[in-house]
Amino acid sequence: MEIKRILWMVLVLLLVCHPSEAQVTKKDTGNGPLKERVGNFWKKTKKSLDKVADKVSNDLSSESSGLRRVKGRYYMNIYDTNIYKGEDCDDLREMCRKEFVAKYPEVKIRYCVIPQTDWETQTVETNGAVTGYSQTLFCYILGKDGEEGFINAKFVFERQKKVGEAYMNTRVKWPLWLRTDVLTNEVTEQLMMK
Repeated sequence: MEIKRILWMVLVLLLVCHPSEAQVTKKDTGNGPLKERVGNFWKKTKKSLDKVADKVSNDLSSESSGLRRVKGRYYMNIYDTNIYKGEDCDDLREMCRKEFVAKYPEVKIRYCVIPQTDWETQTVETNGAVTGYSQTLFCYILGKDGEEGFINAKFVFERQKKVGEAYMNTRVKWPLWLRTDVLTNEVTEQLMMK
């Protein structure tokens, strides 16, 4: 089912569940048969819900979301430049390569990159006091699957530390394989266009 239609249905449910938003005013009802008044009300409601669904859909496919819409579906962005230069960069990328090759031994890796300048750091608070830090780093692999298409995979490294202590990996599986997109050549070409 298309995401726009799903969003529209969710928004209709929200309107029905929240009666103050679905109130029919005198302006909406006007004069005339009930069937016509209800029809006008629903046309206005649908038009406004369509606008909201379009906005949500556009936000999902924005550059900052990491997803782009191609042919009605959402795919991860394709990253081809390694930006991270930390001393652990090669080791982290190699871990992702090993995971990828173990699952897809016949796929030729084109790119294995960490498109961040550094670990994303967030503070961890308990009762308003800083008690530690959490860090995240993402790695992307794009592999060529014969002549048929491509496989785009996303991995995450997560680690945490308490104040004054060293960082520790937070996952049993490190890196954690988050998502895989299987792409046709046509979709890949569109995703590679900036």
